[in-house]
Amino acid sequence: MEYKKHFLQKIAKIVGIICTITAIGCAIYLMTILDSENKVLKGSIGATTFFFFMLGLVLNVISSTNLPNLKIDKDDLK
Repeated sequence: MEYKKHFLQKIAKIVGIICTITAIGCAIYLMTILDSENKVLKGSIGATTFFFFMLGLVLNVISSTNLPNLKIDKDDLK
């Protein structure tokens, strides 16, 4: 049984893809500064990469989940 995707799930899919692309971009930048002596910059870019990757992962899982319709019909209340 396939459920209809909700509006917020579609938004979560788009934002999840953007976050994953951002994480890939940050990881590429992190690879270019590995020989740098600035440990604070490497740590902050590493944390940013991890954050965007995890955010993209969670949002992609939310967007692909089948959520049932939990709305109560007015006919059921009578």
